[in-house]
Amino acid sequence: MTEEIDAIIFDAGGTLIEMKPSRQEIISKVLAEHGHKVDKKSVIKAIVKADRAFDDDFGLLDGKDESWYWKKYDVLLLKELGIDDGADKLMKAFGDRFHQFAPKVESWVAYSDTKPVLKALKKRDFKIGMVSNATELLRRVLDSLGLAEYFEFLIISDEVGVRKPSPKIFQLAIKAAGTSPNRAVYVGDKLTVDVLGAKRAGLNAVLIDRDNAFPDAKCIRARDLDFFRTYV
Repeated sequence: MTEEIDAIIFDAGGTLIEMKPSRQEIISKVLAEHGHKVDKKSVIKAIVKADRAFDDDFGLLDGKDESWYWKKYDVLLLKELGIDDGADKLMKAFGDRFHQFAPKVESWVAYSDTKPVLKALKKRDFKIGMVSNATELLRRVLDSLGLAEYFEFLIISDEVGVRKPSPKIFQLAIKAAGTSPNRAVYVGDKLTVDVLGAKRAGLNAVLIDRDNAFPDAKCIRARDLDFFRTYV
């Protein structure tokens, strides 16, 4: 496959970077503050269940009013955890805590495998790009983490006016890479938004499934970025 690929295009959150505190840490802390002691394994299991259940809906988010999605998500999550009392209060607390951290550059960190793999791919002269449903905050995050230097182009939804899974945003990436769709690979952590979106635009796609949310996915799937060490 290496000989047939010119460009490797990455998603950002959940693929190369993550927020700290993580979603699991935020949920666990909020629950504890409201008198619910839930073990980490149970919270992760509930998150994975919600991720799977609403993967299609995630592709409908417009970057504006997303409250409908997170309400459905949190209702299922709390149901999986067996928590009924004070659900509305808990869901508001989840959202408030997330928005306390998400807009801050310092809240974002790279996964341990991110920089080594990007560095290795860069040495092999792949054109490396990014397509992300994000705002200009992403540029500042990549700069702060020392990752910006690895990318030849960044296609950010808030800047170009189109979001994944629309084929248009992937087409912009192909144009920036100066290649054809069949000679590019898109790498992301969402099945509908990333993998199916990229495939509909004619790209190859790899699902990075760090939480093992999609073990039965009918696509190329890897648990982490070390999958790409086969390219180097």
